[in-house]
Amino acid sequence: MSGKITVTFTDGKTRTLREPAMLWAIDGRRTAYFVFDNGQVYKGQTDGVVDEDGDFCLKTNRSTIPGVLGIGLPFGRLVGWAYVNPQRAKK
Repeated sequence: MSGKITVTFTDGKTRTLREPAMLWAIDGRRTAYFVFDNGQVYKGQTDGVVDEDGDFCLKTNRSTIPGVLGIGLPFGRLVGWAYVNPQRAKK
């Protein structure tokens, strides 16, 4: 990304996206938004590892499916990501 991208979600939350190249540094225990070049937004957790096909795995809770569902998303189409809660909770 050449500059900072700020997005406003439908719930009114505003976040500044981090660069896709910084996905390796994501905290896999925290939930994040993932914004793609087609306007789709996914919410979930990832370990930040991109596989040989250029995809990364996103774990998300689905209300219609019991448990956790993991999906592969294309890293090449990722515009940026941001944590749902920007400040880490104190222990």
